Amino acid sequence: MTNREQILRITASLFLERGCKSLTMDEVASANGMSKRTLYELFHDKAELLQECILLQHKDNMLRSEDELSRAGNVLEWFMHSLRSKDSQRMTFYYDFFTEVKKYYPEVFLNVVRDVNRWHCEMLERIIEQGQKEGLFITGVLDAHSISLQLFELSVAVTDRAVRNYLEIKHDRSSDCLMLFLIRGIASEKGRAYIDEYLENNKSMLK
Repeated sequence: MTNREQILRITASLFLERGCKSLTMDEVASANGMSKRTLYELFHDKAELLQECILLQHKDNMLRSEDELSRAGNVLEWFMHSLRSKDSQRMTFYYDFFTEVKKYYPEVFLNVVRDVNRWHCEMLERIIEQGQKEGLFITGVLDAHSISLQLFELSVAVTDRAVRNYLEIKHDRSSDCLMLFLIRGIASEKGRAYIDEYLENNKSMLK
């Protein structure tokens, strides 16, 4: 781990604990055992520091997801396990944190969303390609790239706060159920059978 990466990991924990508005650069410098002057030599301002912290955490999450995918029996096994193991309280915490980022650091929010969306789309495309090779997703209608873009656009639309408030569905449940039925929609007969059997044995996932 590089010195810069260590600073980002320590500071990311501070941002999550204190909030992006309340945390000061003096506190960041103190927690990392350096002067504020040295901190500003590494990061132009608090916004740059915040953005790098968020992107590093997201990179960690993506690498963890890819590692779990590589160890799963197939993409649907990985997908269903991901839904079951999601911590709704943690998701709410992160949603509140990013709401604060959007309010006080809108440029950081837009930059992060742009990069995160790109990474999600790229990973989704790889997942669909793998699922097609495994015979779990349909082929011959749209290619993996086109399907991944459509799925991503639909999943983003349903997680909009206005939509969630109108439907009176919690953030984690609305997005989870949507993705589940979207994935089933592109599944082959073999894939649908896998999903239906899994849901039959884990009925609580839809409650």
